Amino acid sequence: MDKKKKFIYIISTIYISLFTILVFYMVYFTAVKQKQISVHPQNTRLNNLEQEVIRGDIYDTNMKVLATTVNDTRKYPKGSLYAHVIGYSQRGKTGVEALANTELLYPDYNIPSLFRNAFLNEKFQGRDVVLTLDDRYQSAIAKAMKGKKGGVIVIEPATGKIRAMYGSPGFDPNNINQDWETLTKDTKNSPLVNRVTHGLYPPGSTFKIITALAYMTQDKAGGMDLTYDCQGKITGADYTIQCYNKTAHGVVGLKEAFYKSCNAYFIKLSEKISSKDLRNAAEQAGFNDTLPFDMSYAKSKFQLTEADSNFERAATYIGQGKTLVSPLHMAMIISAIANDGVMMKPYVLDYSMNKKGYVKVKYLPQYQKAAMSEVSAKRLQDMMIDVVQQGTGAKIKNKSLIIGGKTGTAQNETDKDHSWFAGFAKQKEDDKNQIAFAVIVENGGKGAEALAVTQKILDVYKNME
Repeated sequence: MDKKKKFIYIISTIYISLFTILVFYMVYFTAVKQKQISVHPQNTRLNNLEQEVIRGDIYDTNMKVLATTVNDTRKYPKGSLYAHVIGYSQRGKTGVEALANTELLYPDYNIPSLFRNAFLNEKFQGRDVVLTLDDRYQSAIAKAMKGKKGGVIVIEPATGKIRAMYGSPGFDPNNINQDWETLTKDTKNSPLVNRVTHGLYPPGSTFKIITALAYMTQDKAGGMDLTYDCQGKITGADYTIQCYNKTAHGVVGLKEAFYKSCNAYFIKLSEKISSKDLRNAAEQAGFNDTLPFDMSYAKSKFQLTEADSNFERAATYIGQGKTLVSPLHMAMIISAIANDGVMMKPYVLDYSMNKKGYVKVKYLPQYQKAAMSEVSAKRLQDMMIDVVQQGTGAKIKNKSLIIGGKTGTAQNETDKDHSWFAGFAKQKEDDKNQIAFAVIVENGGKGAEALAVTQKILDVYKNME
């Protein structure tokens, strides 16, 4: 009898436990995960929900309307200005329209809305979404990039807030359906591609930041400084690589070679930095790895191996060869430098709210990792400031701002070289409201085009309240 009772107790305990788990499971998914499930892209009910809910509006940080719904039609008042970052909600969903889908379609279930839906056949209203983007930057960048191809991004290093993201050429999302066939067939311009997130380019001399960082990582005491007498070119076993315009820079150390962008010096550093050391520095900065970013993007690539030729090795140390980077990733690296080595997660969603203005979801800055030591970051800051004060970036020197950066010319086998500038700006030392940015102008030549676009970013920043 005791054995039968014991067996019954065991079976009862199992059934009670399973029932408790089932109840918890149901409560969890109905109370905690109800919102995510109700509007998840893989939820088949989503198609029905699209018919029941008016998609919420999208605003920039100053409450300028970037997307709205009028008579069941999605409208984009700024046309092509935000085409890539806001995206579209027809032909699938891209950009913020995809990223914020949960909030934009989250129904305002309350007694009045339920009544209007039941008896007046009115749709529910989705939540509005406010972004970190600032139309002042976006508009200035678009004007500067008119007639050019490339990508530009502006980030706040201390928070990770993305203040601008612009790719050119773009498209008008208001006409996405009627222009779809033309857009998809335009392989020459690829207007549907967000060049900021999916454009992969040789970094050119902007990669000298990583080469310098690899050298600094070995130089823990801060006293090592290789000097080299640059004669305007450097010759190896199977290559001769020149400095820009064959300029002989003379005897230079790391600091001078950086602001003068001396190719010969940075190739000479390969005697001090192994390809493994360079790979480690690159991968610590995010190459060959996933980035902390919620939209889709292309991974940056560092592909140098021990088996590569001497020429390939030399080219990699100055940002040529097989290395590829996106403007998004380059701006993240610059942000980490400006933020004393700390990389924050870049983001575009600031908060969502209902039509009464009550905030429902607030997105906060997120620490990602220490991309480099504080000592190395501060040394790079000083070196990048020298680039603007007395080096290749002197065209954007400004007495009222502290500006640092690195110019870059990315060689292009099929056309003119690409023009890079990646940097940061602040009003004063220890300014927590500083910005970081990356600019690439395809076929822009030897740096001037990217500097011209950067100047427009600085003009906006200087006039901020």
